[in-house]
Amino acid sequence: MEKNNEIKKITVHNLLILDESGSMQAIYNAALTGANETIQTIRSAGEEHPDQDHHFTFVTFNTAGQWVKTVFDDVPIAEVRDLNPNDYRPNASTPLYDAMGKAITTLEKKVAEGDSVLVTVITDGFENASMEYSGAAVKAMVDRLREKGWTFAYIGANQDSVEVAKGLGIHNALDFRSDEKGTIEMWEKHRFASERHFSRINVREKQESFEDFFKEDEKEKK
Repeated sequence: MEKNNEIKKITVHNLLILDESGSMQAIYNAALTGANETIQTIRSAGEEHPDQDHHFTFVTFNTAGQWVKTVFDDVPIAEVRDLNPNDYRPNASTPLYDAMGKAITTLEKKVAEGDSVLVTVITDGFENASMEYSGAAVKAMVDRLREKGWTFAYIGANQDSVEVAKGLGIHNALDFRSDEKGTIEMWEKHRFASERHFSRINVREKQESFEDFFKEDEKEKK
């Protein structure tokens, strides 16, 4: 009898929600480069961890054009191309709650029992334009999904990110400085945290919500 050597895999859904409002133009190159580096980090994770099947969703938001724009919708990472300037054009205001609400609601329909989910939100300013979702509605959604094992990370500039994240039910928060150097450093910290996160994901029935996503980075700063 032949043995079945097929590796049991876990599907890992990576959702990146990136602010595309006008103020992000000041850090445009670093923002776009960092998003592409995130894609490469996920590609590498798929190679390093053969038991993980990574998918990628990339959502941006502003009040121009599509309001909440989905560039990639839970696409297998092997099929994800690098982002180009047509994918990311900062403009107008910041409908953060609508972006989170819509992106998370859409992704939830694709997540099966036993899958792992990492949601990262990056913004350089406060919510100021949402029409469909409130902060309370987003928090209720995040609280419910954290109980299901989803991991959320919030990265913000020009604000107290820990307090803003707490208001959204998110326990993992990181501040960054909204200039080129600060943005590059932010993506680097996110990369290290993501790599550590992927190394802790195991194939099992129930996934765990990690509330120490940036812990290693905080230790290094001391």
